[in-house]
Amino acid sequence: MIKVNRETKKSIYLDEIWRLIGATSNKYVASFIYKIFKTIRKYGGSAVAITQDISDLFSLEGGTYGKSILNNSSIKTFFSLEEENIKILCEYLGISDKEKIEIKTLKRGECLMFAGDNHILTKIESSELEKELIS
Repeated sequence: MIKVNRETKKSIYLDEIWRLIGATSNKYVASFIYKIFKTIRKYGGSAVAITQDISDLFSLEGGTYGKSILNNSSIKTFFSLEEENIKILCEYLGISDKEKIEIKTLKRGECLMFAGDNHILTKIESSELEKELIS
């Protein structure tokens, strides 16, 4: 379906991606997921990986698939993280000491977005309609 029309924007959301590329998965599934991230943008699409624990992304085959997904993601969004996950970000993304503190102290609705070389502290607020729909 992704190849049918490059003009139509398409997205795939992979919630709890650790199940697909983490220690409980296997290299065939993880390789397929990696290929999605590698090729989807060429067809006018986007892929979104969602997980609560970044360390899970690096638990299969030395983190090969997690590294590849991060490297093939044009925008990365991180909400408040625990120390273990911040260390992983330091290793793979080279975040600054200031960014380490920011990520650790983010409040609900705040995130640090990485778009290319730009690292942007962002606050996400729901409109009244969105709040009504959610609750």
